Amino acid sequence: MPLSDRTNLLITDYQNRAFPDLEESVRLHLQEELKNLEAAIASLTTAALQVTDKDPEKPVKGMVRYAVSPWDPLSNGFSGLVVYNGTAWAAV
Repeated sequence: MPLSDRTNLLITDYQNRAFPDLEESVRLHLQEELKNLEAAIASLTTAALQVTDKDPEKPVKGMVRYAVSPWDPLSNGFSGLVVYNGTAWAAV
């Protein structure tokens, strides 16, 4: 069963959309600024503590997640906070 945003902290990724017709220099400036904002939001999304029922696609050292079934990062039925140490998940 998918996680519900009514009972779990879930984070939505930012998705860049098409630009309206603008002067070329304005469009290029806005496009670059939005690209920088998108990168900043993506890094915050990765760093944010969130509930998940599956292994993150690209875990990075220091990533913390609240693991719920069916995800079993410790292979012992544990449900709770885990941190990625660079090679494996460990209980917090």
